[in-house]
Amino acid sequence: MKRLVHLFMTCVLALALLSGCASKSEVVKLPRPVGTIAIAGFTNPVFNWELLAGYLPQEGRPIKADVLQQLDAKMVGVLSKHGVTGYARPAITRQCQEIEVFENMGTRRQAAFAYWVKVGECMTADYILVPQILFWQDLRGMQKADYNIQPASVIIDLYLIDVNNKRIVRRFHFDETQQPLSENVLNAGTFFKRGGKWVKAMDLADEALDNGLMELGL
Repeated sequence: MKRLVHLFMTCVLALALLSGCASKSEVVKLPRPVGTIAIAGFTNPVFNWELLAGYLPQEGRPIKADVLQQLDAKMVGVLSKHGVTGYARPAITRQCQEIEVFENMGTRRQAAFAYWVKVGECMTADYILVPQILFWQDLRGMQKADYNIQPASVIIDLYLIDVNNKRIVRRFHFDETQQPLSENVLNAGTFFKRGGKWVKAMDLADEALDNGLMELGL
């Protein structure tokens, strides 16, 4: 029996190493955008028409304002970690977000896109990064227990909009619900990277911003 357990753990660790290698190779950093960049404050669309793409898993489910504030702070921290400087911070861009309004410009999706272009123009930026949190479910239960758990689950979209040419040039989509190792051995690398325990939604958001901004070239 001990021999079987040892063999199983050896296989799991091997998969973890392979998964870790694969995850690193999947993150492709694009060239940094040339021009001025405004970073919008996180928004929480509660209706599908507020999105720039895709659909909400559940409409009418708002997220607490303090979570959005924490995400704004984390965004600034990750940008600093990546060596990005000289951009307009979310606290500044929010002023233009509060000034501009959605207008009837064709379909509601078109109006949502036009709104963000106007925010970028208000900031006199060449690019505007629009982060949206579509779903947020925090961990409920003990982090080290494997029962009676509501796992953390996060869906985040990051859009880089070319303000001058009025188009989305890059997008990153993150949709992650943590699973126990027993349910998905192929994610062993991620499981062990997270300390072999249940993580909080903000930890998943850290991963989303770190990988997402890198893929967007920021």
